[in-house]
Amino acid sequence: MTKPTLYAIFSHINPQQVIRLACTVRALSPTAHIVVHHDPGHPPIDARQLELAGAHLIPDPVAGEWGDFSQVQQHLHVMRWCRNNLDFEWFITLTGQTYPIKPLAEFESMLAVAPHDAFVEHFDAYNPAIWPLGEAVRRYHYRFVTLPKFRYWHRVPAFVRVAVPRLFRAFNASQPLFRIFTYPKGLRTRLGILTPHRPFGGDGLRLIGANQNTNYRRNAIEYMLDYVDAHPAYLEYFRRTALPDEAFFATALCSSPTLRVSNDNLRFIHWPGPQAASGGVLTRDQLPELEASQAWFALKFDERVCPEVLDALDQRLGLPMTRYS
Repeated sequence: MTKPTLYAIFSHINPQQVIRLACTVRALSPTAHIVVHHDPGHPPIDARQLELAGAHLIPDPVAGEWGDFSQVQQHLHVMRWCRNNLDFEWFITLTGQTYPIKPLAEFESMLAVAPHDAFVEHFDAYNPAIWPLGEAVRRYHYRFVTLPKFRYWHRVPAFVRVAVPRLFRAFNASQPLFRIFTYPKGLRTRLGILTPHRPFGGDGLRLIGANQNTNYRRNAIEYMLDYVDAHPAYLEYFRRTALPDEAFFATALCSSPTLRVSNDNLRFIHWPGPQAASGGVLTRDQLPELEASQAWFALKFDERVCPEVLDALDQRLGLPMTRYS
């Protein structure tokens, strides 16, 4: 008998949209496991509504910050809880702004016969065709500490605010030992020191970059959790890197001599530009692309911006609006 598929939703904003997603997954896959990890640092989600959708709210959720090791911790926490509490064959990660664009029965049938243990979009982190030249070095060859945030930055004269990033770039270009790493979205700046001792680059462990929209068989989940437990130095190293979630799991996963990893995350993502830090919000303008896509899910959606695109997908999937009201 085929074991259920598990859909793990990681969310922090738009609680009602997360509930809509959980209800949609339940309507499309009545036997699936659904778990929701909702960031405790953001507006709470209605546990009762999730329960009505047959979803588990992950206990003791981990507060996260974009680009921080806490995002790795969130995934590890959910993986461990699911391994210990649920029986499943596939573990599918979804953000709260992801949505299915094809029937999940067809998706699960595809997974059941797939010759792969994981579907993860991944690449050599040093490949300049994917990340800009030197990006992997900037992120993962330094051990970073977070600098305090200057609360009165908005009062600093404009010409100083413009000059500071230029000074940071000049400092970085003047020497290789230290690195100032600035984050987007107003997040805190990091200061790093170059380290010659890294857990990748030898013994067959290559630094692999990846998109964190992933699909794992249970044996791949078991492998990654066992790998982390057996290599605590690996975890501690990535704890102080920049944007660790974009390399932590893929580097461990692709080091396995036995796991079969497909270079496809099965997602449609709308990138607003070649150097965009995250996907853009989908609207009705992208509906023709969604209909033509071979992907099974798409992101990101925001019903505060364009609820009509989700309503159009519901209609395409034959779903009643009353399932989450």
